[in-house]
Amino acid sequence: MRRLLGLVFVCTMVALSQPVLVQNGPRSIALNFPTVLWPLWEGPLSPGGIPVRGVPLDLVFAALGGLGEDQKIFVFSADGLQLTLTEDAVAGAILGFPWEEEFSRGPTLFGRGFSVPGVRWIVVDWDGQALPEVGKWPAEATLTITTPAGEHTYTLAELETTFVSLTYPGSYVTSSGRVVSSVYTGFLLSDLLGNWPEEAELEVVAADGYRMRYRFGSLADAEGTWILAFKQDGKYMPPNPGYFRMVKVGPGNPRFPSAASAKMVVRLEIHGQYVPYSLRLSGVQEKVFTRWELESAVACPCHAARVSATHKGETHTYIGLPLWRLLAYVDDEVAPAGSGIKYDEAAFNWEKAQAGYLVEIRAADGFSQTIPSSYLAGNDKFILALKVDGRFLKAEEGGPLLFVWDDGASVPPGLKRVKWVVEIIIRPKG
Repeated sequence: MRRLLGLVFVCTMVALSQPVLVQNGPRSIALNFPTVLWPLWEGPLSPGGIPVRGVPLDLVFAALGGLGEDQKIFVFSADGLQLTLTEDAVAGAILGFPWEEEFSRGPTLFGRGFSVPGVRWIVVDWDGQALPEVGKWPAEATLTITTPAGEHTYTLAELETTFVSLTYPGSYVTSSGRVVSSVYTGFLLSDLLGNWPEEAELEVVAADGYRMRYRFGSLADAEGTWILAFKQDGKYMPPNPGYFRMVKVGPGNPRFPSAASAKMVVRLEIHGQYVPYSLRLSGVQEKVFTRWELESAVACPCHAARVSATHKGETHTYIGLPLWRLLAYVDDEVAPAGSGIKYDEAAFNWEKAQAGYLVEIRAADGFSQTIPSSYLAGNDKFILALKVDGRFLKAEEGGPLLFVWDDGASVPPGLKRVKWVVEIIIRPKG
C-alpha cells in the first residue's frame, strides 16, 4: 500500500480561473489553474482548518531564485494591493482554492492567519511601478520550434506558464540613429531550444515569411542576452511587431540595431550538429528519455531542482532533475502518465523504497556508483544535473548528465559524483 502525501499532481489542464503572475526581480512566471505542471497541496493548512488545494508558494519562489531575509512580498488583487508579507509568512502559504470550490475564479492565497481572495499578482520588493499585464493570451499567438528532434508548437499561454520569463531593458537603434528604449519580457532561447554548440545557427521565421539567422554562440555576451520577447513595457505585444520579437536585453540596457531585431516571429528553427543522448532507467520496467525530453524538463522550473555543490574547492550551483522522481517510472508497474517527463509522487513506490533497494548510476565510460534508496526517497538534493551556474554543462565538466548532490545532503561514505550518466538501474539489496 502506498503512502499518501499532501502533494499530488493533477493531470488535466483547463484554463478556468484567472492566472496569477509571480515576479521575483527580473524573473517571473504565470500560474494557471488547474495545473499539470506544479504539485498541488490538498488538505487543511492547520488542524481543524478549512481544506484547501493549491500550489505551495515557496516552491514557486524557489524556482524563481529564492527569497532573501529582508525582502517583502506584495500581494495584489485586481482591486489593488491587499497584503504585504515577509519571507517567514510565505513558508507554508498555498495559492489555490477552498476544497469545495471549482477552479472558476481568481485563486486565494492562504497562509498562517491570513487569506487573500482573487489574487492576480505576487511581486517581491515592488517599487511602485505599474503591474504588468497577465493572462491576455490571444489564441492565434503561437510559436513553433523545430529541431532535429522534432517539431513542437506552443501557445503563448503554454509558454508563459511553463518557462521562466526575464524582464530587462533594451534599446534598438534605427537606421537614422534614433534610439528607442523599452523594458521587454521574454524567454531565454536556451530554455526554448536546449543545448547547442556556439557554431549552430538559429533561424527565426516571421509571419510574413521573412527569415533571419543568429549564431547560437552570439545570443549572449557581456552586454546582454537575446530573448524572445512577448511583452513591451509590461503589455503584451500586438500582432505587429509581436506577438513575439527578438530583442537584446540586460541590466545595462544594451543597444542593438533594429535590423537585427526579428519581428512577428512564429517559428524558431535550429541548424547544427545534433548529438543525441538519452537516459535509460531500468527496474521492474524500463524507460528511456531522449535528449529533447530531458532538456525540456530542466527548462521548466516546476521540474528542475537547484543544488549548491562544492568540488575540488569550488562551489557551483547545479540545475537538474531529482533522481528519486525519475525512479517512479521503473520502481514498479505503475508509472507517471503522459508523454515527456512528468512528476507524480503517487506513482513512486514509497514502501519499496523504505524496505530498501540499491540505485546504480552508470556512466558512458563504465564508471558507476551505488546509493541506497533510503538516501534518495523524497529528497530533491540528489540530481542529474544538466546545467551549472545557469548554462548547460560541457563534456569536460561531466555533461550532458552529471550525478551530483547538495552540500547539505546526507550521503553514504565514499560516494562520488558520476560524469556522463547514461543509465540508472534499480537493484535488490544484497
